[in-house]
Amino acid sequence: MNGEQEQKGPVEDQKAADIEPKPDSSADGKEALEAEVEKLRYDLLLQRADFENTRKRLERQKEEDVKYAAMPMARELVTVLDTLEIALTHATADDPMRQGVGMVFDSFLKTLEQFNVRRIDAAGQPFDPKLHEAMGMLADPSKPDNAVLSVQRPGYLLYDRLLRPAGVLVNRLPHPSEAPAHASPKKE
Repeated sequence: MNGEQEQKGPVEDQKAADIEPKPDSSADGKEALEAEVEKLRYDLLLQRADFENTRKRLERQKEEDVKYAAMPMARELVTVLDTLEIALTHATADDPMRQGVGMVFDSFLKTLEQFNVRRIDAAGQPFDPKLHEAMGMLADPSKPDNAVLSVQRPGYLLYDRLLRPAGVLVNRLPHPSEAPAHASPKKE
């Protein structure tokens, strides 16, 4: 039996050698391998670029999140500023509290500006729906059409983002194409 096993061993080794792929030395095989390497290299470059773009996008998002983190608090603080301003407008000139409220108002406004919260300058500007909220319309022929006549409630920005639009009255002049509301009835 040992002799049979010895004979089978070299025969089986020969069969295994026949099954194993032999290296392809032809030019087609080499070109196919080079094409595969180029494809893998291209895929790797795409993955690296995608990774880099994702990293940069996440960094920008993180910077924006930090920059605008105070937005909810700032929205609430401008309502406090509104209350101080209302107190100032309703106080008489000889009221001793007026000076103190005025100092608090000015200090509060300067503090908000230090943190990049600023008022929207709306009076006399053309109406901009991105910054202004129309609270009403008036007709003043001495002013340009669609101009802000007065500010009813100040608006604020945090950096370049809108915290609250300015509530404004807008000048709306009648246009020639608009028919008058009180047209005369037809005579029959």
